[in-house]
Amino acid sequence: MFKLSFEIPASKEKINLKDPIFLIGSCFSNEIGERLTQSKFQGFSNPFGTIYNPYSIFKLLKNEVEKDNLVESQGIHYHWDTHGTISGLSEEEASKNFENQAEKTQDFLKQSKWLIITLGTAIVYEVDDKKIVANCHKVPAKRFKKRFLTQKEIIYQFESLHAYLRDINPDLNIIFTVSPVRHIKDGLVENNRSKAILIDSIHQIVDQHGNVSYFPSYEILIDELRDYRFYAEDMIHPSSQASNYIWEKFCETYLDTETTSFIKEWNSLQSAIHHRPFQSQSSAHQTFLKTTLKKLEILSEKVDVSVEIKQVKSQII
Repeated sequence: MFKLSFEIPASKEKINLKDPIFLIGSCFSNEIGERLTQSKFQGFSNPFGTIYNPYSIFKLLKNEVEKDNLVESQGIHYHWDTHGTISGLSEEEASKNFENQAEKTQDFLKQSKWLIITLGTAIVYEVDDKKIVANCHKVPAKRFKKRFLTQKEIIYQFESLHAYLRDINPDLNIIFTVSPVRHIKDGLVENNRSKAILIDSIHQIVDQHGNVSYFPSYEILIDELRDYRFYAEDMIHPSSQASNYIWEKFCETYLDTETTSFIKEWNSLQSAIHHRPFQSQSSAHQTFLKTTLKKLEILSEKVDVSVEIKQVKSQII
């Protein structure tokens, strides 16, 4: 036995392939979001770019952000409440980009079945007037004050968010997770303190709300795998092997039986689609392609596989 066994209770509420899923938070949300999209889910991930602290995430979800809360840095205009991807060469362009993403976010949230929030850090930076920002956008450090959010602040802000979400989408289920990525720029001790604040705050929230659950991605990497061979070369981010393992655990925990069966079938078909033979014109491979095409055509009744069908057809002679 080379790892600590770690049992995660199966979720009572299950995700179906047809369920719209909104994801927001750290780069781990991007990772899960990409896997959901590749598996043909209706996913919408990080419309404001990667956001790490819960205060900024909750504020964006509540649509309480001013579109003109902008700053100019090195000739580019950014929004204080978003990642640098929401920017423009003018205030008008940056404001418009933010407004478009905010509108898409609210539209998708109203029809989503699931909201997955990945928190990265409890450390925040306050600019001039003690306003918490999501990103410092390369503005001189002297303008900021660094501090930890308190559990009381996080829980209070979530209660406001929860009430808002209940109003616009009463059937929404919320999954919290804490990113296993270390924020070493703030210091390892500070990182652990930050993660502890997040984890305890989330568990207090989960205890109070039946539609909120916690998926332990942080604990899977830190406690179950707990070896640097499961990290990328930077020793900060999970390796592809670790990400695959965490994704498998997520599927086991949340996906319903029908969706789990689909994922297995789809993974097999993806391998077939990307198969590169030595002789593409051989009768054996042509038969293989036709068989794959038939499977895709049957699957098209469930999901959009038009791109894959076109790809396979282009190889049939």
